[in-house]
Amino acid sequence: MNDGRAALRWSVELYTTGRAFRRAPFRPVPRVAGALRAAGVPTFERLSAPEVRMARAYASLRVHVVWSTRHRRPWLDPEWRGRLFSVASGLAEAGRARLLCAGGVRDHLHLYLEIAATDPLQALVTTLKGGTARWIRSTFPHRAAFAWQEGWAGFSVAPGEDGALLDYIRHQEVRHRDHDFAGEYLGLLERHGIAYDLREVWD
Repeated sequence: MNDGRAALRWSVELYTTGRAFRRAPFRPVPRVAGALRAAGVPTFERLSAPEVRMARAYASLRVHVVWSTRHRRPWLDPEWRGRLFSVASGLAEAGRARLLCAGGVRDHLHLYLEIAATDPLQALVTTLKGGTARWIRSTFPHRAAFAWQEGWAGFSVAPGEDGALLDYIRHQEVRHRDHDFAGEYLGLLERHGIAYDLREVWD
């Protein structure tokens, strides 16, 4: 009888919490499951150890990254900015990421990226900044001294924020008629709760 009570206790714990079956000192039997159903206890009868194993990992990781030109100089000419975005897209793909949207004005860049779960964001940003800077210097002689700022900022994006962010990035030219990059950048840091020291924000 004591064994029966122990079995019922473990069944209630396992079936109501969904904890792994390996923690139970017994294998659930139909009689116990039937007693639980009769008592109105929700069960997870269909779950067994082999069935709940996941064959692979799944992740949806999207980030909004921002950085400026060095000293925020107006170096990103509108005539070739679209080509710059295409170069960034190719670099992102080579880094196992996907560029969802790009935007910016003369002194800074916004990229909306979907990244691989196993790859560090820092490495991807380094690749994007280095590759695009080299392309600009080698393609446009009057931008031979081009460089990005040393730092950057990255923000996670929830699914519900997707539409608003796409609109925000695509309309950077309109936004920056009345707002400078410094105010935008600091506002983004504050909105996402990121502490910063003004002495370290700008290069």
